[in-house]
Amino acid sequence: MIHRLDESIISKIAAGQIAVSPSAVLKELIENSIDANASKIVVDIVSPFEFKVVDDGEGIPLEDLPLSVERFATSKIFSIDDFNRLKTYGFRGEALHAISLFSELRIKSRYFNEDIGGEIFVRGGEIVDYKPITFSGGTAVSVSNLYFNAPIRKREISKAEKTKMKAVIMDYALANESIFFKVGDRVFYPSSLVERVKMVGITNFKVAEGRFFIGFFKTSFEGKSGKVRKIFVNRRPVIVKEISELLKKLMIDEYVLFIDVPPSSVDVNLSPLKDRVILKNIRNILDEIEKKVDTSLYKFPSFATRRLLKETEEAFYQSRLNIIGSDDTVVICEDGEYYYFFDKHLLHERVNYELLLEKLFKGEVDRVNVEIGERIEDYQKVVTLGRFGVEVVKEKNFYKVVSIPSILTVEDVYKLLNGESPESIASVACKRAIKGGTTFVSIDDVQKLINLYLSCKEKNVCPHGRPIFYRIRKREILKKLGRI
Repeated sequence: MIHRLDESIISKIAAGQIAVSPSAVLKELIENSIDANASKIVVDIVSPFEFKVVDDGEGIPLEDLPLSVERFATSKIFSIDDFNRLKTYGFRGEALHAISLFSELRIKSRYFNEDIGGEIFVRGGEIVDYKPITFSGGTAVSVSNLYFNAPIRKREISKAEKTKMKAVIMDYALANESIFFKVGDRVFYPSSLVERVKMVGITNFKVAEGRFFIGFFKTSFEGKSGKVRKIFVNRRPVIVKEISELLKKLMIDEYVLFIDVPPSSVDVNLSPLKDRVILKNIRNILDEIEKKVDTSLYKFPSFATRRLLKETEEAFYQSRLNIIGSDDTVVICEDGEYYYFFDKHLLHERVNYELLLEKLFKGEVDRVNVEIGERIEDYQKVVTLGRFGVEVVKEKNFYKVVSIPSILTVEDVYKLLNGESPESIASVACKRAIKGGTTFVSIDDVQKLINLYLSCKEKNVCPHGRPIFYRIRKREILKKLGRI
């Protein structure tokens, strides 16, 4: 529930101007949707001064709607100690208030545990209308006529602002791969983190992991694909100067870096825009990145192969691969110019993954009716189950599970309820793939697998980011043999 913060907390908050730009306003609205445990967020941008964010999150109680547009009213912290446990994007309770001061703000919402929704309309900080309404659920926030009462600021908004707004959406879609995002005609379906990273434009990357981070990197030796440079701390897009400088020193030209640390180890209360943080163990994190990135990117000669993949990938994808043979581990093919060595397990894993995703997005995954005695009263757990396709129904003041996708088990449901991770789609794909040491019965089975693989959208890496194949020009082998 929303409540007013105590003065002792307000005095310690880095408050200030929030609605500095349309992109800053949009950022706050998207953060609110994610904090409300939304599994689906749809953004409609008419112009930098008129846009809408709709989500299927918990919603706002009817009686809390007027409080939601007050300054320093929030549901996310209660005491100053909560900063050490902060897991939400927002916490200051001033975003909607600040936005309402410079716009015509309309909020429609229904709290998940209430039967009636509500609507509030605020113009220039004044509540014009507030009433109960019939509403399906979640929250829809519309911002219109932004800066109608600040003409100088409105004139200062550049023509590139709409592009900046879309970049904001990309950041949060990237950091929240389990959430469905839609902006205009572009859709981001729930996926693995690797797939989501590829959606924003980094290709041919190398993955490096450490105790504090997982990173997707591309060195300056591998060509450029758009200068993607992003750092996230606990999935919050931020600027960390020390890390940026380190990556530059390591010749990392493009990167998406996710740092995960306990909330008590990071201070996000530095600026109103929450785009800068202080990491208390920054030295350990820098050492870990330098160690892992150096090992992953510089001690293995993979650059030439990756360049060749990029230069001719279109031709490769359109050509037919001729199968030479297969042993217990690899499938060997050729297309006239190259020899390809496929990891048989990863090849099958990629095919499984894309077939599972296709069925999931089309709603074609078989369902299994189940009876689980667990009474679910925590709505956040309901949202989590929904993200994995688990169907629940409401029974008075609690929910119960009635069916699950066939790729999950009852044990997976209990893991989700206990805050643990079940088998992901990528893990299921891996589990169902043939293992090393398995021999194909006939060459026809190999051909079927190759044909399915050639229809995959992603062909370079498996769902976990490992390269599926290595290839070498036939000409190189002929040179070694002294044939040319």
